Amino acid sequence: MALRKGRCRLQELLGDMTQTEFARRMKVADSTVSRWIKNEREMSYENAVLAARILGCHAEDFYIWIEVQKGKRQ
Repeated sequence: MALRKGRCRLQELLGDMTQTEFARRMKVADSTVSRWIKNEREMSYENAVLAARILGCHAEDFYIWIEVQKGKRQ
């Protein structure tokens, strides 16, 4: 079995925090946060860990993880 990233869950994990406030705390551009949310760009592991600390969750929480059979693409 293998895993692949599905949709980004950042928008729902932000709760009441705005994208602008989150970007400020992450020290990234607002457009970067927007790209993460739209699945146009993946978060680096380092950014996911920092985001998890800011939002009080785990780095793996930022994406839906899909199980795939090893050797098969979906």
